[in-house]
Amino acid sequence: MISPLGMEKRAIMDSQKPHYTGHRQRLKKRLDNDPSSLQDYEILELVLGYALPRKDTKPLAKALLNRYPTFKDLLAARPGDLQAIDGIGPGIITFFRLWGEFWARTDRSGLSTRSTLDSPEKVARLARSRLQFKSIEEFWAIMVDNKNRLIDFEKMSRGTVDQAPVFPREILTVALEKRASGVILLHNHPGGDPHPSFQDRELTRKIREVSTALGVRLLDHVIISEDSFFSFQEHGFL
Repeated sequence: MISPLGMEKRAIMDSQKPHYTGHRQRLKKRLDNDPSSLQDYEILELVLGYALPRKDTKPLAKALLNRYPTFKDLLAARPGDLQAIDGIGPGIITFFRLWGEFWARTDRSGLSTRSTLDSPEKVARLARSRLQFKSIEEFWAIMVDNKNRLIDFEKMSRGTVDQAPVFPREILTVALEKRASGVILLHNHPGGDPHPSFQDRELTRKIREVSTALGVRLLDHVIISEDSFFSFQEHGFL
């Protein structure tokens, strides 16, 4: 049994706790009982609580979702834009990068090394795991063996909103180093339209010429946007 003095000390300690402590505990109880009952800002509030355990994260969660309406928008946000929001510092930027990498690896987990990439849909899935949160273009190459099984998935270049410069020799050098029998090219279009530009088509043509000369198969070039993708192979561009 707690003595009156002990009860008084506990009451004093409870009164000294930050006001958000009890609120956060109540959110966690609701999460345990029925996760779907939480609003988006409440989910984000709890997530941010692990990065900022000694701060009331509710105002920050609401401010972020007011500017970035979905979690995907938030993870795609540029660090410089995020830091313009009051309460966002280097720690939160690092936290969001970690969060994005976690989801990229979660999405990719279904395609392990030696998985067979036998359709543009599988390639798009693999690409989206890495590129869906990117606000600038990145160019990647998938290396496969003679049975189209995944050997490696490597970033070749990082560019701007509408361009990611890459050189055919760099891609083929990596393919030869990995002893790959085939290569699948892929990059993202942050603007939303996955259809290839003139530069995309020319680059693909040049890479195909070089790869053919070196005995490496160019299997496809897949361009992804947020909700769709374009396959050179499916559209007869290869």
